[in-house]
Amino acid sequence: MTLLFAIAVIGLYHFINIRFFNLDLTKRTKEALFVVRNETDIDRTVVLYSVGKLEPNELQEKIDSLLITAPKRIGVNLCHWDKIPKSLIEKYKSNSIVVFANCRDKRINSLSQIIGDHNTVTHFKTDRQDYFELQLTDFKGRGNEIERINYGPKLHYPFDKGELTDSYFWFNPDHLKGKTILLGYMGDYLTDSIYYYQDCRITPLNRYYGENNIPPDMYDIEISANIMRTINDKDFIDEVNQVVRILIILAFSLLNVTILTFAKTRWTIVNLIIATLLFIILTGTGSFLLVFMFDKRYYLEMDELPLILFITTVFTVIMNISEKRASPQQNVSAMVR
Repeated sequence: MTLLFAIAVIGLYHFINIRFFNLDLTKRTKEALFVVRNETDIDRTVVLYSVGKLEPNELQEKIDSLLITAPKRIGVNLCHWDKIPKSLIEKYKSNSIVVFANCRDKRINSLSQIIGDHNTVTHFKTDRQDYFELQLTDFKGRGNEIERINYGPKLHYPFDKGELTDSYFWFNPDHLKGKTILLGYMGDYLTDSIYYYQDCRITPLNRYYGENNIPPDMYDIEISANIMRTINDKDFIDEVNQVVRILIILAFSLLNVTILTFAKTRWTIVNLIIATLLFIILTGTGSFLLVFMFDKRYYLEMDELPLILFITTVFTVIMNISEKRASPQQNVSAMVR
């Protein structure tokens, strides 16, 4: 009966976003995984520059200057512009080094990022090889239609990214040679915080991730850089499939019921203390398992676990108390006979 409750709750979570007061520890842990883990290395093969308020003719001069440094590729995302700079794109059409993001449709060179509910981005598409980021990395896929973005540490100005207008800062042929250069909008002026809410999204690195109505924390071109870092470092995260996920949750439920059944005493208060401690221990163990699996590059979701443990705990404790009260009555009936 208890396991049937567990399965029912798992099913409900697919249709209802249940918040279990402040006890949904596994859900909170999942939402903080990219923040609490050890930081990954920055991809030194990718350099970012903000185009800011540059006009098409000014941007052309910068791209020509960058080509002199012999980069591997130059990826250009101008989706913040109202009009497509057709003349600029046409100029570099025959140059395989320069790749422009397609912002108007889902065809060749479109962004691979998947924009989810509430403007969040956690995955990118790999069902084709002609997406913007995949073109820049020559990635052929791993057989999956989508991949989870393994967000690395946040890029900081002026060390990992810069203003394209600051030629004195970035024009270093030895530094740029053989690298992939990304040009895109990161605000009218580059700052450590986001003040220009255009072409920017919410990512798992957001300090308020998982809450409602929160401001974005990363521009599209930076998300492209994280997608490319995932690909270049082969630092992919595999999703734990539904069957395995459900079996793990049911195993926790079964363990909870078994311990409560065999550890029961004749004192109700002691049974309640045992149940409370067990709930805390198993919930904490579930959260630890999420972090451990994530460190091994497996993404496991167990949002339902605290609620299921609560239901199985309450149900089992009530059953134990009922059995305890029934035992004296049975003994009295036996003596009367």
